Amino acid sequence: MANLSNSANQTLKIALAFITLFILYHLAEYMIMFQNNVLGFFIFQVLFITAAWLFGKWYNKQGLKCWGLPFSKTILRNIGFGILLGVLLYSIPFTISLALGIEIVVSIPDATTLIKSSLPFAFGVIFSSFSEDILTRGLIYRYFRNKVSTLLLIIISATIYLLNHIYRLTDAPDTLLYLFLLGIIFIIPLVNTKNLWLTGSMHWAGNTFFFVSHNVVETKTGNDLISSNYLFSLCLILFIPIIWYLSKFTYLKDSKNTME
Repeated sequence: MANLSNSANQTLKIALAFITLFILYHLAEYMIMFQNNVLGFFIFQVLFITAAWLFGKWYNKQGLKCWGLPFSKTILRNIGFGILLGVLLYSIPFTISLALGIEIVVSIPDATTLIKSSLPFAFGVIFSSFSEDILTRGLIYRYFRNKVSTLLLIIISATIYLLNHIYRLTDAPDTLLYLFLLGIIFIIPLVNTKNLWLTGSMHWAGNTFFFVSHNVVETKTGNDLISSNYLFSLCLILFIPIIWYLSKFTYLKDSKNTME
């Protein structure tokens, strides 16, 4: 009976944390996407991080470490490796797309314009990337890690990540496919390293690279050999075993500061 009560208590805490963080995350997204309100975006992101810390304290007294963000000796290793993987994850498909003529670069701004146009986005997306990782991966891993198989946990997290893109659920199937595959790729480092630093850094670097390559640099659709999204999806499928293998490196792990 005591174990049942404890399980129900944990479920309640996770459910309340998820609902609260989901609302705060999407209020921040609404502010920046529909109101162009940068201050509102940062206010709700700060509220998100604060709430995540408080819920972590409530759940097991570990704050953000509860959701996979411990401040340990492996932080810089995971961040650096994550940035590298994130850039490769997006740059390789983009390079292939350009080589095949699926996308064409129309113009590239000068270095000063490129930096000025990229830095504000790169800074802001740090918050949205890590907050989404806490919501769709950190909480999910914390709750399901000892309840379901690793494969099912990955599928659950990837599905929630896809559904969290509420403004894109009516997009074409190729968009939904690559979002689901990204959800698979981004949960894998958490499964193997037991922290979110590598995943969050991959997520941030990938978002930043895509913004620079498709918004700062002007591109247009080329031939119709295959859609750029389907090409991206094919590359993501090939990346899944690579990310699984690379994220298992021992030097990325810190046994004293994990979610275990």
